[in-house]
This record gives sequence, structure tokens and C-alpha cells, in this order.
Amino acid sequence: MTENDHADIAQRVENGDIRPVAGTRTRGEAAKEAARQFVMDATRTSTPEEAWEVLRGRPRLSPEPNETVRVRIPVPLLNRARAIAIQQQTTVSQIIRDSLIRTVREAAA
Repeated sequence: MTENDHADIAQRVENGDIRPVAGTRTRGEAAKEAARQFVMDATRTSTPEEAWEVLRGRPRLSPEPNETVRVRIPVPLLNRARAIAIQQQTTVSQIIRDSLIRTVREAAA
């Protein structure tokens, strides 16, 4: 199902074009379990805890506010950084952050 399919279904529900089948409404523990399963299916996870991690998104980098900085990098250097990121199972952004942290610490020493 695509995002457009979901939007179409949501609109049809809001318009009243889609109604629950009589006698299929669940309540209590059955409803809670159905909701848990729905969320796990939607997030493609196997436990509610994993689903929660997906729904929360990525954690903050630091408690301080963060800012995006654009830099120009020669293509060969960027390609090498991408290869290193894959090798180290990290991101180019993390490699750049680590390098900047090292530079700032060295300058302060």
C-alpha cells in the first residue's frame, strides 16, 4: 500500500464512505492487542518496544540545539568519506562531526 492509498482510505473514512462492519467492533484487551498488532505491522517490527523506537525517530545528537551547516567538498573526498562511512557502519555526517570535534579539542589544547 502506498502513501496515496493511505490518504485515499483516510479521506473515505472521514467522508463516511467506509464504515465498520456491524458486530466487528472490539473493546478492552482485544482492542488493545489489535492496536498493538496494527502498530507493529505498520512499523514492520516484531515487538511494541521496537515499534516505539521506530515511532520516536532518531535520537537527538546532543541536549544543546543543533544547526545544519552546508559545506562544499570535492567529489573525490566525499566519495572517500562515503566509503569510510560504509566500512565503519556510520554516516558521512558522523565522520564530519567526529573530525570537527577532534579539530576543536586540538585547538583548545
